[in-house]
Amino acid sequence: MRFPLLIALLLLLPGLCAAQDDSSGSDGSDNVIHAITAIHPDGSRTVTVTNPEEHSSEATTYDAANKMIERIVYTLDENNVLVTGLVYGPGNTPSFKSVYKHDDLNRISEEDDYTLDDQLIRRFTYEFGADGKLLRVHAFDSQGNELHESDARPDERQSLPRTH
Repeated sequence: MRFPLLIALLLLLPGLCAAQDDSSGSDGSDNVIHAITAIHPDGSRTVTVTNPEEHSSEATTYDAANKMIERIVYTLDENNVLVTGLVYGPGNTPSFKSVYKHDDLNRISEEDDYTLDDQLIRRFTYEFGADGKLLRVHAFDSQGNELHESDARPDERQSLPRTH
């Protein structure tokens, strides 16, 4: 579930919209909290709330029965670009954390997932085409071996890239 959520954030975070108002900070910056709900084909939904003033964002995914599947609390930099994420599982307990690296266009170019005690779990790298659209995602285990769904452990499969 987490990978489609990340892709949704990659595509939607810059343009998140909510009810618009004329609120802006004294420096002209946007301090409006943005919220968006994405409905997934399997009936699940992800609600993402971004607070530019607090440099934070939170994405919560619910199954079709409205039970929380996953929650990710993101920290954003001064430009409100994703820096880190703390991922919570269905029991709302922290599962792992993510660190994001960006290219010159501020697109996420790499995601490194770590255990809560900072041991690398896996790494994703993102390739973009000349048109700026995401072309391919590569997943690697903690030793740098590229993962494919056929050779990944069952607990890794849910985090591997999905074809659309």
